[in-house]
Amino acid sequence: MPTAHASLKRRIVAGTLALLLLVPSGLLAAEPEPAPPYPPPPPPVGRPVPPPPRRYYYPPPPRVAPPPPLSPVIRVIYAPFYAAGLVVRYGVYYVLVAPLEVFSRTVSYGAKGGVEAPPPPPPRGGEESR
Repeated sequence: MPTAHASLKRRIVAGTLALLLLVPSGLLAAEPEPAPPYPPPPPPVGRPVPPPPRRYYYPPPPRVAPPPPLSPVIRVIYAPFYAAGLVVRYGVYYVLVAPLEVFSRTVSYGAKGGVEAPPPPPPRGGEESR
């Protein structure tokens, strides 16, 4: 019986190998079913969403009318103070500030301003030198 038992084993192994070679591998390895699709989104809530609040635009401020011109008497009274203001404003600038700015630029860049003078043009051929 041992030979009959071995012969039976060989037949089973040979049949299994033949079956594995003949049957496509796709049928043996059964793929799992794909997952079901996502459920649809839930329906909107019964109460609608209110619209955003309206922005209220305030009216622009009212235009102020320009003041009336000064009377001639007030202009005469105001004129000396206006002239004194101009003298102080421009006098301080031209007497103190401008000379200091010029002096500091002279110290920084030199008397010629840091730019060399261009060479003189060549004399013209037809003119005499004086």
